[in-house]
Amino acid sequence: MSKLQRACYLWLLLNLLVAIPTTASATLSSPVKPTKRTEAQLTNRLQRLDLPLPTTVTDAFTQRKIEDYLGPGGRNTERMLGRANLYFPVFEYYLAKHELPASLKYLAVAESMLVPGAVSSARAAGLWQLMPATAREMGLRVDGTVDERLDIHRSTEAAVLMLKALHGEFTDWNLVLAAYNAGGGRVRRAIRAAGSDMYDEVKAYLPGETQRYVAAYLAAAYAVNYYEDHGLIPHELPGTESVRVHHRISLAKLARECNIRPATLRRINPMFVQAYIPASATGYRLRVPAGRKSAVQRFLWGRPNLVELPAEENLELATTLAQERGFDPVRMLLGVRGDRLIYVTPVWSLEQLRERLLLEYFDDYRSFASL
Repeated sequence: MSKLQRACYLWLLLNLLVAIPTTASATLSSPVKPTKRTEAQLTNRLQRLDLPLPTTVTDAFTQRKIEDYLGPGGRNTERMLGRANLYFPVFEYYLAKHELPASLKYLAVAESMLVPGAVSSARAAGLWQLMPATAREMGLRVDGTVDERLDIHRSTEAAVLMLKALHGEFTDWNLVLAAYNAGGGRVRRAIRAAGSDMYDEVKAYLPGETQRYVAAYLAAAYAVNYYEDHGLIPHELPGTESVRVHHRISLAKLARECNIRPATLRRINPMFVQAYIPASATGYRLRVPAGRKSAVQRFLWGRPNLVELPAEENLELATTLAQERGFDPVRMLLGVRGDRLIYVTPVWSLEQLRERLLLEYFDDYRSFASL
């Protein structure tokens, strides 16, 4: 073999050694692009979701919105999916309570990306983007101290009741969603201008944003259900628990006394605009990090032996179940059997009687706040 041939072989060998790892590296690091789906495929997938309105994908806007959710750089969508794991059970509860389709929960995704503290340039706020006047009409408190549009439970029930009322008036879910976005008055005027209550004819008389609103809802529903096909992973968020608070207290003091980061407590309770909870006979729902509820209760109550009933408790059902199971309210509330109680007319002050009973007769008292 001549020197020239040897040189050629060496040159080829060196090129192969350099090219092979480069190619392998490119293959391993390059993301796999999801297959672009046709309108028919998108429509077929949406129809599987049992949405309350027709799901034909025929416009470029819907496809573009889906791409915005699921395209490259989907970190915002992954965070939204993490929040969905926390908030969707709340949405589903109130939708079921008021007999509305569970799939309306996707509307909050289109509205706010499930950011509880979201505020728009038009002053709509919260998960459901309620306007101040609308929220007050629905019974929410909106002022410089408390903004219940930012409370997950209160705002969700208000939005659900609003959707229910709109459906009672318009019946067509396309018109209902349009009315939720633009207002019932705007949709009524559009219906009069169109001379019809058929959405396809009314749509042209609605604002541009409202014309695209149904498509935004469809895109949100698609993204939440088919994100895995696009390589997205929900961002896991720490859970929270709720405590009802009746007296005035600052979030900073509560955080300090209960070993909670002040910034965390403010972030998960954006409804308290001035960072304190005002006094209230009915109480406000305070969200606390999972695992800190008992510490907060102990601090608020001063002792671990008080009972808190959820505001949505079905007392009639609870009473029936208690009777069936032989529940003894005296034993539960006082921690003592009924036959251990002594009923006598005290000859001393009420305070003295209370102290004597606690010291002498309630010796088998048990804490029950955690039951």
